[in-house]
Amino acid sequence: MGKIKVPNGTFEDSLNLDAERIFPSLKCLNKKQIGEVEKRVDKIIDFQAESRLAFQAVNYISNWISELGFEKKEILDDKPFKTDKYFYQDPWQKSSMLVVREGERKITEGFHLIVSHADSPCLKVKPRPLRIAWDYDEIYNYLGVRLSTIPHGGIVVPHWVGQPVDVVGYTIQKNGSRKEIQFLGIVGVNSVHVDYSEKKEVEDAFSPEKSLEIITGFSSIPDILAGLEFESPDDFANTQLWAVPRNDMIPVSEYDWNLLVGYGHDNRTSVFSAIDAITRIEKPEYTSIAWITDNEEIYDPAPTGRKGPFFKIFLEKLFEKQEKTERKKISVVEKANMYFQSRVIVGDVTIAPYGKDADLMDFNSAGKIGLGVAIDGGDVQGSDPHFVRTLRNLALKNKKQEGICHQVCGQFYSQNIHELWYSGEEYIDNPKSKGTPEIWVGTPCASCHSIVEIICPGDEYAASELYKRFFESK
Repeated sequence: MGKIKVPNGTFEDSLNLDAERIFPSLKCLNKKQIGEVEKRVDKIIDFQAESRLAFQAVNYISNWISELGFEKKEILDDKPFKTDKYFYQDPWQKSSMLVVREGERKITEGFHLIVSHADSPCLKVKPRPLRIAWDYDEIYNYLGVRLSTIPHGGIVVPHWVGQPVDVVGYTIQKNGSRKEIQFLGIVGVNSVHVDYSEKKEVEDAFSPEKSLEIITGFSSIPDILAGLEFESPDDFANTQLWAVPRNDMIPVSEYDWNLLVGYGHDNRTSVFSAIDAITRIEKPEYTSIAWITDNEEIYDPAPTGRKGPFFKIFLEKLFEKQEKTERKKISVVEKANMYFQSRVIVGDVTIAPYGKDADLMDFNSAGKIGLGVAIDGGDVQGSDPHFVRTLRNLALKNKKQEGICHQVCGQFYSQNIHELWYSGEEYIDNPKSKGTPEIWVGTPCASCHSIVEIICPGDEYAASELYKRFFESK
């Protein structure tokens, strides 16, 4: 880019306008790789548009990988099978899944696992959500049926006030079948002209209970019940509904798609990277698994998160398969050794400074947009330094001596301002609690947990490439 011409004597003329924001994760790519990233941007936008909730992501991925030869199996089916390229959907809500490439080595010699969560911050509609104006004289102050919600996933309340949303989900009908639901709404907002509140009153005004209610297009309670084919308000209790933003994901930057902006990068970007990586590997040496959960790993309530039985059942199936092949019972010691030989990546975005929040963050440790995939170098989560070295070596070279643009990061909060956010709680069925090294690796994301999160597609590409090498590694 040449020097920008400005009129003499202007304020801008005194500034250094040659400074240019560069994205090394794009600059280091060759022409062929740039073409691949350009195609990926369209695929990411399509995935994000069709997968705003975890169960939608599972549906999308199932269709995607089925076309690539992955067979759908039932986790609770005891029938033997010979295929080594398959996937499971959880049998409870079909909002989590396991995608598997069995390796040359038997399962007791270890596995390579990437676990990513497919949910994003949103509003959860309550089981009894109908807001009612009991005083007849107050009816005309309200525009129609309002739904009460619960913040999910660490949202910032004012970001959502006044936003148009899609209310999406499903209800379980009397015959046990699932019927999908979707309708429009808007998160209510106060009239600016009458909101002359002081600080405390503003905090009260923006409390989740008062602010995060959805104005629907239904004029009355009988109207919304008829529209949703409900018999009574109690039918909301056998229904799962979430409100998600309607803003489209767009490539935006000074040139073309250096930045990708929209809702859901945390963490469906890492979900996309993990699935893309596992579909591109050849026959791996170790069994490779992409585990998509429907809740963030720190909380992961059962049964479809990391605390649930889904992954444990899957391992038991592989144990049984090995036992039938070898005609020998697998011992407790062999199972314990499997965990020591295994490796786990938590595929999640890394929080990057946006600019306004940079002074609240540890600038040196926080991931940066445009510097490639971020490898957690160790903080309160206690990443294994040997594993960090392994991943750095994988990023540095491969058979063609091609490197992956990457960065080492750590705790992003400034310890002078924030308390450490991670509790260190472990769950008995987590591989990490049984001795498996685990590291967070993912795409840096600015404005994280807002409705306009920002990533660089070059960083996502680098993450997928590192995930692929991890699956293929020995």
